[in-house]
Amino acid sequence: MSVQAIRRDYSLSGGYQDAVALDDNHIEERMEETWWKPKLPRQELKALMQRRDGPALWHFGLWFVLLAASAALAIAAWGTWWAVPAFLLYGTIYSSSDARWHECGHGTPFRTHWLNEIFYHISSFMTLREAYMWRWSHSRHHTHTYIVGRDPEIQVQRPADLLKIALDFFYLRSGPPEVWRIVRNACGRPNADMLDFVPQRELSKVYWSSRIYVAIVAAFAIWSIAIGSFLPILFVGLPRFYGGWLHQLLGLTQHAGLGEDTYDHRENTRTLFINPVFSYLYMNMNYHIEHHSVPMVPYHALPKLHAAVKDQMPPAYKSLWEVYKEMIPALIKQATEDPNYQIRRPIPQEPEAAAVRQNADAAKTSAEWVEVGPVEDIDEEDVIRLDHGSRTFAIYRLTGDRFYATDGLCTHEYAYLADGLVIDGVIECPLHNGRFDIASGRALRAPACDQLETYPVERRGNSLYVRVG
Repeated sequence: MSVQAIRRDYSLSGGYQDAVALDDNHIEERMEETWWKPKLPRQELKALMQRRDGPALWHFGLWFVLLAASAALAIAAWGTWWAVPAFLLYGTIYSSSDARWHECGHGTPFRTHWLNEIFYHISSFMTLREAYMWRWSHSRHHTHTYIVGRDPEIQVQRPADLLKIALDFFYLRSGPPEVWRIVRNACGRPNADMLDFVPQRELSKVYWSSRIYVAIVAAFAIWSIAIGSFLPILFVGLPRFYGGWLHQLLGLTQHAGLGEDTYDHRENTRTLFINPVFSYLYMNMNYHIEHHSVPMVPYHALPKLHAAVKDQMPPAYKSLWEVYKEMIPALIKQATEDPNYQIRRPIPQEPEAAAVRQNADAAKTSAEWVEVGPVEDIDEEDVIRLDHGSRTFAIYRLTGDRFYATDGLCTHEYAYLADGLVIDGVIECPLHNGRFDIASGRALRAPACDQLETYPVERRGNSLYVRVG
């Protein structure tokens, strides 16, 4: 049978609206799709998830200094052959904006929300990923990582297109369609795949953002024409193409050649060690299993997360060479012989699952009030999970012994909020970083749009009770 005869259908279906309501009859079968998660004590995980502005300010400050210095070097070399390596250096640093787009899109580098947003929009433009559309796209990617027909970001589809992979070292196969998508969106003409994962209410943001992108690039193009020189567009827009080699070199290692249609990131994602320069430009995304398993951990804490959970994962690749030595033959085989071929990594035996707090004891239920447990079970500025019957709740303790309760599942996609992070009266979803005000349940950050139900909490002596009726 020819490779072409068994090509898989990667077109998207289902849409953003396929999330099952918390009281829907299908919620239990949706919860069965929960991803594998590493076992880690709550306090250790909470410490790893903490946000700080300092590390990211130093990181981005240095990045902009390097960007400016390489630009100055390129200008000084203009008109000589030295301009070629100078612009290659500038373009490589410029194109590493893709890693910064990614991290700021998760909202994890900075503790201060508006800093994440500013750097997210700047790096989104630089990497030619329209900010609003790609935030929804990446949410879907984390919900359905390499699930065929659901994930819009499957980089290497089967059978593998080796020419596309090679051309994308200069963004020549993926880049033009992405530019055309921005132009289409600027004209208010989104394609069907985008409509599958972007809610209707968000489309106007996508359109206006795309128009700004088009206007900026057009301004630099007009400037180049007016002065009769390519120099302006060599600094804005084109660097994503001529400098994209490093992003492709590193980004290809994330998932290519591994499994599809699995709910275990250890089967479809890689972790590898790379040199400090690449790791800096890539913002530690080489720790990719860790990132997908616990996406709320900031980039600077991923090495610590790896050290804590490495015994639960396949062994990390020791180098880029070790990855490519295994991956290239696998992609050739997918392209020419067997599209279903995949690299299988050794997965450690699972430790015994930790017990989940259950509350099915009728003796502890008084009318509609359910006992949560002792007050000391919840640290300040933290959250625990309470399962009562078929329902799940999140119980919070804020500074000053203020206690709250909400639904325990995110309203955007299935995710336990008790696995998330409490920051300044806000709970952040562990899956897509959607945020909710704990006291009111109001959704504060996309992709979460629908609010949480809230429930009264009472302290009776040393015990907490929540009214679930």
